[in-house]
Amino acid sequence: MKNILFVGLGSIGQRHFRNLKKIDKKINFFAIRKKRLSPQLDNNNKVIKKKFLTNKNGIKEISFDQIDRFKIDLAFVTNPTSLHLETSIKLAKKKINLFLEKPISNSTKGINKLLRLVKKNNLNCAVGFQLRYDDLLNKLKNLINSKKLGQVQKCYIEHKHYLPFHHKYENYKIGYASRKDLGGGVLLCYSHEFDYANFLFGKPQYIFCSTQKSKNLKINVESSALVVGKFPKNVEVVFDLDFLKKKPVRTCSVQLDNGFVKWDLIKNQLKIEQKGKVKIINSRYKKRNDLFIEQLKQVLKSIKLNQKPKSNITNGITNINEIEKIKKLSMLN
Repeated sequence: MKNILFVGLGSIGQRHFRNLKKIDKKINFFAIRKKRLSPQLDNNNKVIKKKFLTNKNGIKEISFDQIDRFKIDLAFVTNPTSLHLETSIKLAKKKINLFLEKPISNSTKGINKLLRLVKKNNLNCAVGFQLRYDDLLNKLKNLINSKKLGQVQKCYIEHKHYLPFHHKYENYKIGYASRKDLGGGVLLCYSHEFDYANFLFGKPQYIFCSTQKSKNLKINVESSALVVGKFPKNVEVVFDLDFLKKKPVRTCSVQLDNGFVKWDLIKNQLKIEQKGKVKIINSRYKKRNDLFIEQLKQVLKSIKLNQKPKSNITNGITNINEIEKIKKLSMLN
């Protein structure tokens, strides 16, 4: 991997950039930017400089018209969600491998065009659902498939975080999560939850969604959502999502015939209860950023071997298709 391009260098773009520098010091970095207003952040999203300056960080800024002058091996699409598809289609036409941040768009419009280009040009297209690389998620899936605790009866997925605390370096009202035009709202911002539910249980039929807008937050997107899905083998999954809880919660609780399993994504541990005994498994990823590094290592390896990454355009498209169906349900209830 020689030349890597970034389109957008906000918090997630900078994270991938920092991690790639750790993985391979020989990579040449390029960037396409518009506003250049993002502060320089560390792994905890704390501001270390008022502005992220590409020239000070060894990145060459270019325009879309200049791309052909350089042999770009991989492009990271890390601009606002609403711009992902437009950007990705331009890059795919130039036969550049892609890494799309999740979700791959705020709409299904244009999805099939991107998919055709990826297939036609034999491109590798990774999507930033890093949880698919998480050891605890994979242990949970293996436990469910093994049937050691019987069949799954139901699952409760909770993700709650106070929006003004999300990116403390910016006014939350102008951030992408708060704005419909940029692809905000809990359903899109918490798209990880719908993706890993698919990974665990298969393709669902969503049967209920209720959303609300908070008067206190004063944003034009949904700040909370309650979603119910029917998954294969009669598994019911409830998603309880919001931007309102000041003490963050992020868990996946699975009730089985002969036990109970709780995955805590903040504590990074899996708790298994069976016959009155409790077993706790800690993740091998000690810090949040460790999982992002693992994701990138595996994505680079998949490109080198011309293999599909664990999170790719297929599950990325499934994800946005399902979120659109969920949004339609919320209009009916």
